[in-house]
Amino acid sequence: MSIVATEAGPLYYEELGAGPPLVFIPGLGGDVRAFSVIGRHLSAKYRVFVFDPRDAGRSFVAGSPYTTGEMALDLLQALDRLAVGPFHLVGHSLGGLIAQEAALQRPDLIQSLVLASSHAGADDWRKAVIQAWIGMRRKFSPAEFSAMTLPLLVARSFYRNRTQVEGLIRFADRNEWPQEAEAFARQAQAAAQHDTRDRLGGIQSPTLVVVGAEDLVNPPSVAAELSDLIPVSTLAVIEDVGHMPHIERGPEFREVVSAFLSRFS
Repeated sequence: MSIVATEAGPLYYEELGAGPPLVFIPGLGGDVRAFSVIGRHLSAKYRVFVFDPRDAGRSFVAGSPYTTGEMALDLLQALDRLAVGPFHLVGHSLGGLIAQEAALQRPDLIQSLVLASSHAGADDWRKAVIQAWIGMRRKFSPAEFSAMTLPLLVARSFYRNRTQVEGLIRFADRNEWPQEAEAFARQAQAAAQHDTRDRLGGIQSPTLVVVGAEDLVNPPSVAAELSDLIPVSTLAVIEDVGHMPHIERGPEFREVVSAFLSRFS
């Protein structure tokens, strides 16, 4: 196990490969497993780090509410204590919110930024969805919750292959380090409270905003708003994909990210 201390608590991470540092942060409820496939592929060229955020996986369980800014501070402190210099940062969904805050807190460290399925601030609809998810997660197991929410998170075409649908639900059911319902609630509330709309102009890192054309949670219009608010930003829309491009179309997502990162090597 690889554990690094932060002021708030210990974070679990996995590291592989060699080269320029490339850091991944998973989305709401996610852990290091979310980027295991793309991490292995990109480790041929990069020194890849994948972190369990607080309240997920093998990282520390928080005892009180927190913000995405505090989650970003966890990450920055961990990388500092691992003596990782400037790095490329990829965040998905909640991970993208954390990545925004990290880029604002330490612009000197973030060489480039990839924000996948992310947004600049929650509206009332999103907050209502998050509250509904919190209530559902308190009542159901991780596998049951995954089965109930999956139709909102993937494109319709994903359901044409029943095997991959069932595999994704088993993926949640067989997690050796399942997230507790209240830990999910704390992460979800942090996502609901996130708002960087009046600060994104301060991001200095070249940024790629990635969105699935069929993302219901963070649709292309939301991604476009995020991209427009960041000074040096490119928007990439992946067709026939919902909220989880790294799962639904892993190879295509990897190609989009790799092409962007290749500009800096």
